[in-house]
Amino acid sequence: MSRVLPVLVLPGLCAGAALLVAGLFGNLQIGLLLAGGVALGAANGLLMESALARMTPEAPPARSSIVKGSLGRLGLITVIALAIAFFARPNGWLLLLGLALYQLLALASALGAAAKQARLG
Repeated sequence: MSRVLPVLVLPGLCAGAALLVAGLFGNLQIGLLLAGGVALGAANGLLMESALARMTPEAPPARSSIVKGSLGRLGLITVIALAIAFFARPNGWLLLLGLALYQLLALASALGAAAKQARLG
């Protein structure tokens, strides 16, 4: 559970902020699309954490199964995101921006954890 928390907390706060700000400015669709992109990114993060939890050091999975699982997960997220973006025109591109925002948050979280680990030795 401790690895799942960073995947959800900061992105959830950002999605909530997007909804709040967009609602205050009177365009809730923009907030929903940004929050939806962040939510799709978080779903991808949760699926990835689930796949990592199933791996054991005793029986490492074959590289091909890891690649197939990753491509399938990313393909599904991409198809969903593009379909929503297409049907939510002209603002649908904001969903893709929300996905990119999630990736930046995930990268920042991973870099922070790596820096902390490097300091601790």
